[in-house]
Amino acid sequence: MSFKYASVALAALAFGFTSCDKNDTESAPALRAKMDAASLTASSKYTESFKDASGQSTVTLTSANQRLDMFSEFNSYMALVAVAPPATPSTLDVAKLRGLYANTGNYFTGAGLNASGLSLRGTTAASFSATGAEAVRTYIDQQITKLATASQSVNSVAVPGQAGRLGRYLVDEKGYEVNQIIQKALIGAVLLDQIDNVLLTDNALKANNSKVVDGKTYSELEHNWDLAYGYLTSNAIMTTDINLTPRERFLAGYLNEKNGPASPGVYMAFLKGRAAIVNNDAAGVRAQADIIRTELEKTIALSAVSYLTNWKAASALDVKAHALGEGLGFIYSLRFCTKYGADAAFSDAILNGLTSGSQGAWSLTNAQADAAINAIKVKFKI
Repeated sequence: MSFKYASVALAALAFGFTSCDKNDTESAPALRAKMDAASLTASSKYTESFKDASGQSTVTLTSANQRLDMFSEFNSYMALVAVAPPATPSTLDVAKLRGLYANTGNYFTGAGLNASGLSLRGTTAASFSATGAEAVRTYIDQQITKLATASQSVNSVAVPGQAGRLGRYLVDEKGYEVNQIIQKALIGAVLLDQIDNVLLTDNALKANNSKVVDGKTYSELEHNWDLAYGYLTSNAIMTTDINLTPRERFLAGYLNEKNGPASPGVYMAFLKGRAAIVNNDAAGVRAQADIIRTELEKTIALSAVSYLTNWKAASALDVKAHALGEGLGFIYSLRFCTKYGADAAFSDAILNGLTSGSQGAWSLTNAQADAAINAIKVKFKI
């Protein structure tokens, strides 16, 4: 073969590889019959709206919902230190705390959780590099140790330098409500990170949508999208009214509470995005993912600002401690708000500004809180 024809052949081969590498719903063969996305409303059940040709649901939320259930059990155990009278607060077993976080020791009571092979720790900061993820997991491990240690003083009154209770809330020796810091940090490190930075990124939205996963009813892309929904709620219809019970858990609950007007929009974005996947509409999928990611990250920022504002406004020490613990946890979670360009450096700079006093929460000033509030507002344009 001459050089001229060899070059043509190589160019054709290269073009072939480029074409095959494009794994986008716009170029993939249709897997499903098109559906009318306009038929979906806020009362449409997510889990029943998407079916295959035989009428079988293509939605499976199990592994994401199992992590939500793990989070609920972990959180319920941590909350034993903050019960209201006449209930008696409990000390916490550090082995059980670690076991609930890492799914060791068979501590879960929910069906299938202990044997699931899943864990909150293994899912923490999954989008980060190995080093970055381990730094976040180590931070949570350290907070767990602090919480267990503080719980030994659950029947004492907290004073600077000594852990104990302020009203119903347990704080460590620096005045921080550690169980709230852990809970809010994991809202970002597990739930938001999975939805925003693992499952709904531009790269994840290029997952295969032309065939079903072996032995399943869904395509890879359909399942990615469904798991993102499953990290937000286990309900067939996501509740968007904070006055309805039961309320949504964790991230979805704060979406409703702090970012209320966006709540129905996020649920509709999940429905419309899933319909766009069925219809092989890649641009439509990306547009709905953008809505979800934007509003969930804004929820983290709004929550952080709200709790720091509450801390400033409160006069009672117990109310201030509770608001600050929640605020610090949400500020830690800002590092997972990548759509807004936040990262660990941004999050840590704000945390350092709030915790740099010699006596921790006991010496925190309004000026420090204002600096944190302003930095978050500027970053997130809120």
